[in-house]
Amino acid sequence: MLAIDSHGNIAGGTSTNGLNHKIPGRVGDSPIAGAGFYADNTVGGAAATGDGDVMMRFLPSYQSVEYMRQGVSPTKAAQMSISRIVKYYPTFNGAVISLNIKGEYGAACHGMKRFPFSVRGKTMPKVEVKYVDCVDKIPGIEDILG
Repeated sequence: MLAIDSHGNIAGGTSTNGLNHKIPGRVGDSPIAGAGFYADNTVGGAAATGDGDVMMRFLPSYQSVEYMRQGVSPTKAAQMSISRIVKYYPTFNGAVISLNIKGEYGAACHGMKRFPFSVRGKTMPKVEVKYVDCVDKIPGIEDILG
């Protein structure tokens, strides 16, 4: 979940698979800054879902925010973050959503057919469910940047 309040503050949140999937003593990806979500009021925020053990190694939410800090769109930032993971874990299953301080958003996913996410903005009368089609092969960072 990502949100921008009326003062421009960015907030993010995520949840875990729950106790039925938790290995005793294991810390999941949700409390790891940059893995489950990351927000910076000067740039935007990102949240991720999927294989948390893999995401803890790549911090895709943090990475998406850093790509946006460099001027990359939220969609491209999400794609680039997923691409970094898929390069080393081609069977990775997960998604990233990104939101910049202008309210622009984007998402990318891998390992499933499509990924649904919900959007609501100041000019939208109600929540809209959006979908991003996942691809079997995420383009490399070089391909995305052109």
